[in-house]
Amino acid sequence: MTLHRPGLFAAAVLALLVLPIPHADAACSDKKIAAMANEGRSVKSIAKSCNMPAAKVRGVVDEGNEPSRPQALAPSQAPPPAKAKPKPSPEPEAIKGLPSGAGLASCDCKGSVPYGNKAPELRCQSGVSIATPCPGYCSPHGIAPWRRICS
Repeated sequence: MTLHRPGLFAAAVLALLVLPIPHADAACSDKKIAAMANEGRSVKSIAKSCNMPAAKVRGVVDEGNEPSRPQALAPSQAPPPAKAKPKPSPEPEAIKGLPSGAGLASCDCKGSVPYGNKAPELRCQSGVSIATPCPGYCSPHGIAPWRRICS
């Protein structure tokens, strides 16, 4: 007897329904939860991987940490409090030069320059200008107009 495609499909579906599927309902042991917590995993990630509520995982983690909690230090052994650094007073800085994006000249057709070409410019805060294209057309050479802006 040969199975046709619909029959083969039905047999595959029936086989999948009959096969036992392992369930992920098994919760992790307290020892495994403690080991995952010691590895640095968060309560939420442990709860997700063990398929348990986060409250139960948190209880196991807290219960496992009680014996290993450090004793309170004597006042003479206590670390000194951290000293706060004084904040510098906010002083407005003098703005020297043009900001980034400020145009240095209007668009013109005097020669060509590769776009993105950088050149030193003392009028800019950054000290550098960059060549950018402008809309339009320059005849008779067919090049686009350009200008320099502060970078």
